Amino acid sequence: MITEQLVREKVLKHLEGTSHFLVDVAVRPGKLVVEVDDAKAITINDLASLNRAVREDLGTAADDLEVEFSSPGAGRPFKVEQQYRKHLGRLVDVQLLDGRTLRGELTSYGDGTLGMRIEHPAKVKGRPAKLDPEVTFIPLDQVQHTKATIKFN
Repeated sequence: MITEQLVREKVLKHLEGTSHFLVDVAVRPGKLVVEVDDAKAITINDLASLNRAVREDLGTAADDLEVEFSSPGAGRPFKVEQQYRKHLGRLVDVQLLDGRTLRGELTSYGDGTLGMRIEHPAKVKGRPAKLDPEVTFIPLDQVQHTKATIKFN
């Protein structure tokens, strides 16, 4: 039987020595979904090679499963520390447990906090939003989730 732990071990074995990192593994009835990312970028060829290697390791047990390897989507919440590190210096949306959402530039991550320069809307319509010059530190235990923000000009 294929378990999340078994797949996680196989994937991590093949990621050793690369800049790729495992984000998530989900085993559902008839389907296996693996999310892998990279500090810079991961290609379809990288994902296809990893898919073949892990399928080979799993052997005939994987024959009855639909196996999907992908990178996490841009609007998906961060799940691992490497995703925070990848997005340092970029805009993120942070959903707090109290229901507030903060948008700003992610400046740091670690020691139980994340640091960001919070974005404030412009007071004059048509002008760009302004980032605080000071960094605000938010305890991770107050964060529900964090997502990358895509901004179109």
